Amino acid sequence: MEPWLASFEVEFPVSTVEELLLALVVRDMVYGTSFDVETEDGGQTFQVDVTASEEIDAENYQLLVEAEIRGFEDPETARAFLQQILEEAVDDAERLVEGRSEFGVIRADEIEMRVVPEDDERWDLVIPDWLAPEGAEVPFGFRAFREGVDHPFPSNADLDGAGRIVMVPFGGQFSLFAIPASNS
Repeated sequence: MEPWLASFEVEFPVSTVEELLLALVVRDMVYGTSFDVETEDGGQTFQVDVTASEEIDAENYQLLVEAEIRGFEDPETARAFLQQILEEAVDDAERLVEGRSEFGVIRADEIEMRVVPEDDERWDLVIPDWLAPEGAEVPFGFRAFREGVDHPFPSNADLDGAGRIVMVPFGGQFSLFAIPASNS
């Protein structure tokens, strides 16, 4: 059976750094997840591979969750499953955001995003996709660098010690937060 696609969109307000932080953590939690699912009656199974993309405007963050599904084609069941995944991700993200620690703040004009080779990609660094430079693979194929400096910011040592670092662009600056690694 050919795989088929399902999608679900959720909107987050982004009037504060904390609201955007939550949205970015949710995106990070759902991106790249995979599930083997059995219907409640046990009659059907399907495999779900999830990706996510994002858009932002002045007031809202749009998270589009897309799933490639192998198995029986039932759009209603798939939509309900994706909605459940998102609800659980929001609950988990709220818990992680509550446990955050401030890592620092830097002016946006002091940072440039650069494409990095695959060996330098970091899954534990969360940067919004819309900041990716031309030619970068999202979400991990680029890093932030201080202008005129050849090593990434935050450094690999910073990331190793933090669990996960989220870079939140807001109000002309980047606020960086360390959040615990998800157990999900």
